[in-house]
Amino acid sequence: MKARSSLMIAALAVLLAPAARAQDPGLEGKVSFAVQGGIVTEISGNVLVHTEGTLFNRSATVFSNSYRQIYESGFNDFYYAAMVSFGVTPGSEIFVRGTYFKKTPLAFLAGTVAYPVDGTVEVSDLAAIVDPYEEWGVEGGYRIFLAWRTRLKSFVAPVVGVRFTDRITIKRMSAAERGSYIENVPLYKASTVPVFGADIGFILDLGSHVFVGLEAELRYQTKLFSSDYSFPGLPGLNEGGNRWSAPVFLTAGVRF
Repeated sequence: MKARSSLMIAALAVLLAPAARAQDPGLEGKVSFAVQGGIVTEISGNVLVHTEGTLFNRSATVFSNSYRQIYESGFNDFYYAAMVSFGVTPGSEIFVRGTYFKKTPLAFLAGTVAYPVDGTVEVSDLAAIVDPYEEWGVEGGYRIFLAWRTRLKSFVAPVVGVRFTDRITIKRMSAAERGSYIENVPLYKASTVPVFGADIGFILDLGSHVFVGLEAELRYQTKLFSSDYSFPGLPGLNEGGNRWSAPVFLTAGVRF
């Protein structure tokens, strides 16, 4: 009799388990608000494009100079974001995120200028510094959780969006040992450019409403808008601005 009762209880548990799982709403219908902060690693992308021509009425060569060479990186330049998401299934959600980022410029070696001296040609270094890089962004994505029933939820997410970048100006470019210099020459206009990529990461539920997380992102940004007036003697100098970057975020949020 006891064996029969135990068998019936076990069978009932098997039958009811799927129904219990089906009643678990997971993320479906829930709204989350989160703030994020982190750093950005520049992977590739040039601000100045290699070209040859004239500057100061002399033959000049400008090197390709990347974002990593022209701007500081790491903890000196923080990346901020705020995000709203809505659960569309128990294990997925759509989100919209606003971002802000500013990079501090560095002095860098931009190229060389050739000066004739006593029947020979001497090459002088061309030093430069640009304006800070500043951007605002809006992006949306679809986050898929790989283990949504657990407190520690890992996820992947395709992302698309748009960035609004401030103009970039060469504050000063000089061949210091020759006393030649130019200042405040526009390089790129304020630009609105598409961006796309993917996120991976996890969130940890600290309770029924509060969570923290960590995520790594990969982003590609298309070319910036070249200034109409820049360096007529150095064609193609400002035909870059596209970049691959890898932000890493810490997240804190609430869910209702």
